[in-house]
Amino acid sequence: MAADSMVQLISYLTAQKPNEILGTPESEWVDFKSVPPSGPYDLTTDKGKFELAKDVAAFANAGGGLIVCGFKAKKRPSELYEVAEKVTPFERKVVNTDSYKDVLNEYVRPLLKVKFYWYDHPAADPTASGHYFVIEVPALPESERWALVTRGITENGQFVKGSWTVPIRNGDTTVYLRPDEVYQLVNDGLRTRRAPDAAPTPAADRVRSREDLRVTLGVEETPVLFFQSVPDHPRGIVSGMYGDGGLRDVLTHQSTLRSPYGFNWSSDYKRPEPREGGLLLAEPPRRGLLVESDGTVTAAAAATTDMLGWAMERNSSSEGRRISVFVLTEITLEYFRLVDQHVLPLVDGTWTHRIVASEFTRPPARTLAPGDDPTFPLLGSPQPATSNDWNHSWKALGEPERDAYEALRHIYALFGLDITANPFLDTDRVSTAKLLETK
Repeated sequence: MAADSMVQLISYLTAQKPNEILGTPESEWVDFKSVPPSGPYDLTTDKGKFELAKDVAAFANAGGGLIVCGFKAKKRPSELYEVAEKVTPFERKVVNTDSYKDVLNEYVRPLLKVKFYWYDHPAADPTASGHYFVIEVPALPESERWALVTRGITENGQFVKGSWTVPIRNGDTTVYLRPDEVYQLVNDGLRTRRAPDAAPTPAADRVRSREDLRVTLGVEETPVLFFQSVPDHPRGIVSGMYGDGGLRDVLTHQSTLRSPYGFNWSSDYKRPEPREGGLLLAEPPRRGLLVESDGTVTAAAAATTDMLGWAMERNSSSEGRRISVFVLTEITLEYFRLVDQHVLPLVDGTWTHRIVASEFTRPPARTLAPGDDPTFPLLGSPQPATSNDWNHSWKALGEPERDAYEALRHIYALFGLDITANPFLDTDRVSTAKLLETK
């Protein structure tokens, strides 16, 4: 078993089922800590204080997460990430939560509303006893980013006064904001102070771009699934948009999984055309993809029977229009194969991926069922969409299969389904092999 979300992991601990967590990989939302005699973090040392401050700030900068103490994690030969492999509950006396709060209050800015929780190991277990300690880190709002650690650390584990660092959780590891990115942030902040009335739209949510693409495709009254990728710190016009071998050529000659018959973002009939310093590749009213001059990508797929609901007419009803699981999975993976591999490298720094399901409850509501697409007349158990404006984002992981998994995880939740209901997965990623062997 494994937990695929923070909510599910906490539910296992609350129900005293810690073994259900075994097999969970470390990721952008969870880090596991085994507990030596000095506790998860040795706060008698500078290194221990730095590690605690660094881990908390990194999660705050990347969407929030959990530091779960009392599990041993190990990287298996067949895994890319460390996986929780053994429960190691421990005594409460090795953790002084007041000391943890003091360290965070002294070495992390801005101050974060971190929460601490204890969970009991099952008393009936003769092989282990004790407790689990969880540090819950909230996501830092865009307006307050970035969280920083107010001390650097030497190779010998000693604090360096007058230094600081900005850690960011990236997958199962921590990376640090580079000096040029810090310089850009400082300059941006100074410009903002000089122009206090300026209030630009946050880069992570380009609402206008989605609406413009919707009008271009002529789907103003149609349920649409949007994919969007935005650089967190745009650098202006990106290079390589129109040159030989540049992005226009990439869009023209896309390397797709099942070209030319697959569900992807390529076209045999249209060519990408220049648009306000960017590129537009559209096939109204089915789908379209817009790349803006700063690298931002917005893609739209209509939730109709000739796109996301392909071949689902016989499996739909007057109450709902069914979405094809295969089509949804393939076009999601194809989006991230294109964007992660060819667009993200054009702009240094972190990116934000986003999915928006718009008008999915408009009658007849769009539905999705667990498992693969049914063979007529078996209809499965389709579940209706539960929101008309479903909008969720995450920090780009840069791996198409993993980013596609994250997107589908949010999409399935819209229908009250767990991501494990999708048959084309391999643990925490979409499996290209399973897609290709199915159709």
